[in-house]
Amino acid sequence: MSLNIRIKNYWEGEAQGYSEFIDNELNGFERKAWSDLVLEYAPLKDSLDILDIGTGPGFFPIVLSQGGHNVTGIDLTENMIEFARLNLAREGASAKLMTMDCQDLKFPDNSFDLLVCRNLTWTLDDPARAYQEWHRVLRPGGRILVFDACWYLHLFDENMKIAYEKKEKETLMKYGYPVHRHKDEAEGEALSRKLFMSDKVRPQWDLDIMLKIGFSKVFADTSVGERILNEQQQDINSMHPPFLVGGEK
Repeated sequence: MSLNIRIKNYWEGEAQGYSEFIDNELNGFERKAWSDLVLEYAPLKDSLDILDIGTGPGFFPIVLSQGGHNVTGIDLTENMIEFARLNLAREGASAKLMTMDCQDLKFPDNSFDLLVCRNLTWTLDDPARAYQEWHRVLRPGGRILVFDACWYLHLFDENMKIAYEKKEKETLMKYGYPVHRHKDEAEGEALSRKLFMSDKVRPQWDLDIMLKIGFSKVFADTSVGERILNEQQQDINSMHPPFLVGGEK
């Protein structure tokens, strides 16, 4: 079994739990916080053609299409797309949803004004190839916004491992659940040890590869967690705070 198929199978099983997480965000402050953050960095255009890469249960297609933008959401996993369809229907939102490998996009060159990607790049088996594809489908002057974190760097850094284990105990005592919550914890950790991004220092790796590929501008914001996480979430994620890394074609 190839690593890419193994990754796909894993996330097929995580779809329901992720949809429940997204549902909480749609009913909380995160809905507006995320929309405001994305549009702050987006190209200035009344109606953007947006590609949401790794759409999962459809959070960005919901909040961005309701802002008047044309959104296409893609995901490798059929279960994620099915939950996305259900969530969009419930919200009365309209967007295109497609099952597609983000490392092999089926769109023509220069198709989109904005690409958004949340908590996906760390799961890819060939992120450099993915960034090349994303650059290809962006229009000149278009932008890509990637939100992620160094989720499993502690598996490859002994000092971080010690600090992470301490944080894990604190989180269990304070909130009753661990830092990482997945349906298949064992497979999640086993995959994380094999994934290309797990031992990379980010967002520096992303900035370097985007410049190499040919983005005209690159930028990063390591403070976005203060805007899209509540106080409890910031505490839980203190070992792997979210970042934004972006580029302009």
